[in-house]
Amino acid sequence: MKAAIVLDETLPAGLLANAAACIATGIFNGETEPMGAQIEGADCTFISITRIGIPILRKGHKDFQELLTRARANNLKTMVFTYEAQSTNNYEEYTERVKGRKLDELKVIGIGVIGEDKAVTKFAGDLPLLR
Repeated sequence: MKAAIVLDETLPAGLLANAAACIATGIFNGETEPMGAQIEGADCTFISITRIGIPILRKGHKDFQELLTRARANNLKTMVFTYEAQSTNNYEEYTERVKGRKLDELKVIGIGVIGEDKAVTKFAGDLPLLR
C-alpha cells in the first residue's frame, strides 16, 4: 500500500502544513493495513502512525480535476481538501459550505490518494516533490 498528497504549492507554508495534515487524516480514515501499533514508552504512550511514507507533492502545471480523474482511473481512494474547509474552524460551517455542491464549484487546494503501490506510482510519478 502507498499514499501521496498533492498540494497547491502557491499556498503559504502554514496553510500547506495544515492541508497536508487534514488530508492525511482523511485518506487514512478507516484504513488498518498501513497503520502501525501503539507503542508504550517508559513515560508516555506513542500513538500509532503510518508504516508507509507519505510524499508531499506539488501539482505543478496540473489541474486538480485532471489529477482526480487520473486517481479514479487508477482505482485509488481519494480525499479532496478545499479552501471552503481550510477557511473555517467550524465543522458544521464547512459542511454547509460543501453539502450538495459540485466539485467544480469549490476551490480545491489539495488531494490525497491511497492504494496499491503501482497505482499510486502511476498516479504520482510525474509530480514534483514539495520542497
